[in-house]
Amino acid sequence: MNKIKTVGIIGSGVAGLSAGGLLSRKGLTVRLFEANDKIGGCCSTTNIGGYTFNDGALYLGLPGIMDHVFSKIGLDRPSLLPLRRITAPQTTILPDGTVVDFAAGLAVTIERDHCETDGTRLRRELDDMMGKWEPVLRLFVDHLLLHPFSLPRFLFEGGHHLLKLRGTVASELDRLISDDAVRSAMSGALLYTGMPPQKMPVASILGLIAMFSEGFYLPEGGMGKIPEALSQSLLTHGGKISLNSKVEGIVVRNGRVCGMEVHGQGLVEVDAIISTVSGMLTFGTLLHSEDVPTSMKRMVRKAPLSHKAVAIQLGLSNKIDARSHSNCYFPMMKDQVAFFEPENTYKINWFMHSVPTVTMPELAPENGSIIEMFPPINQHIPFDAWDEKKKESMLQSSISALSRIYNMDIAVTRVISPYEFQSRLHLYNGSVYGLSPAAGPMAQFPQKTAIHGLYQAGQTTYPGYGIGPAAMSGILAAEALLAT
Repeated sequence: MNKIKTVGIIGSGVAGLSAGGLLSRKGLTVRLFEANDKIGGCCSTTNIGGYTFNDGALYLGLPGIMDHVFSKIGLDRPSLLPLRRITAPQTTILPDGTVVDFAAGLAVTIERDHCETDGTRLRRELDDMMGKWEPVLRLFVDHLLLHPFSLPRFLFEGGHHLLKLRGTVASELDRLISDDAVRSAMSGALLYTGMPPQKMPVASILGLIAMFSEGFYLPEGGMGKIPEALSQSLLTHGGKISLNSKVEGIVVRNGRVCGMEVHGQGLVEVDAIISTVSGMLTFGTLLHSEDVPTSMKRMVRKAPLSHKAVAIQLGLSNKIDARSHSNCYFPMMKDQVAFFEPENTYKINWFMHSVPTVTMPELAPENGSIIEMFPPINQHIPFDAWDEKKKESMLQSSISALSRIYNMDIAVTRVISPYEFQSRLHLYNGSVYGLSPAAGPMAQFPQKTAIHGLYQAGQTTYPGYGIGPAAMSGILAAEALLAT
C-alpha cells in the first residue's frame, strides 16, 4: 500500500463511482476518466423535451446491496437517494386473453373467462416456491455477493443448496406452479436474460424471487440519481472526475501498470488502475497484446456474450392506461422461444414495454407518459449494421404494435440500437450485459488481475442481479487494491 498513492479509474458507472468513493475516503488520490459527457454509464438518464429516459437500467432491485455500498463509502442512502417502490411490477397478457398481474409482495391475480382459478392452491404453491428459493436468494444477497467469488466459500455456505441449482427455469416452474398462465407470466418476467425458459439456468429464477421478496424501486428523479448520489463520496474526498476523456490504452512497464493514455491528455501516470469497462475491452483492446496473460486472452476469446437489444423510447403528451411498470405481451411458456426468433421484423407480435410514469409521473411533463419498449430483434445482425434506416424501421414497427393497445400522442422519440449500446455505453459488441447471464463464475474476470496494479470491476466481473452487484464489484476491486 505504501507504493500506491494515485489510482486511475476507467468509467463512471456505478462500479467506478463506488470504487472511487471508497479509495478517496481512504486517503488515496483518485482520478476517474469517463468517455462520455456525463456520469452514470448504463445507469444514467437523458432528458429530451422534458421527458426523462433511461439510458440502460430500468429499475433498482436488491436495494439492500445498495445500502451496503453506500455505507462502505460513508453515505446515507435514504437521505441522498430516496426510493419509491414499484407497487405494480408486471402485467402479462397471454394469447388466449388471460391477464396475470404481479403486485407488491406475493399478490398474484388472474383474469380470464374460460376457467376458474384455484386461488388456495396457487397461494400454497407460491408459498412453497418462496420457501424453497428465498433462502438461496438470501445466501447470495447477504453473503456471496458481498465478497469476491470463492468456490470453497460457496460450497461451505451454500453446498446444501447445490441440488436446487440443477435444471432450467422451465423445468422448475413446471414442478412448482400448476397454472399454465402463471407459469408463463413468471418465465416471461425472466426473458430479460435473453434466453427462453427451456435454456435458462434455474438460478435465473432468483430474479423472480427478488421481485416477490424485496421488490423493485425507482429513485426519486429517475435512475440517473443513483450515480449522482454515489459521486458525492468521491468528490467530497478530493477525487477528480474528467468527462469527455476516453481512455485509449493502459500502459504497462516491467509487468506493472504505470499509467493510461487518455484522449486529449496523453499519458496520465498512476500507481494503479481499476477498469470498469468489460474484461473483454480491458484485456482485448486497452492493453497491448504482449502485456496480456495467456489466460486472459483465452477468457476474452471464449467469453459467452449476452443478447443484443433495441430500446424504443416514446415521450407522449397524453396519459395512457397502463396497468403496471412492465407490460408484457408474451406467448405461453412452452412457446416463448418465439420471443427471440421474430419471423418478421416489420410486424411485432410479442414484446414487453415499461411505463415508468405509472410509478413516477414526474418523469414526464404534466399529463404526459413515457413508454420504453424492447421489441424482439434478429440476434444475427451485427451491432454495426444498425444504421439509421434499420432504426427507423424498428421504430415504426414498434409504434404500430403499441398503437394496437394505446391511443398515443407522440411528442418525442428515441431509439437506442446495439450500435449505440456499443459506441456510447461501451457494451462489448453491443451485448447488453457483456457476459451472458448463463455464464458461470469461471467466466467472470477476477477483481485482482495477473497484471500488477490492474484491477477489474463493473460489467462482466461479478455474477449478480441488477445495479447493486455492479456497484459492489467496484467496492470489491477497491478493497483488493487496498489489501495489496
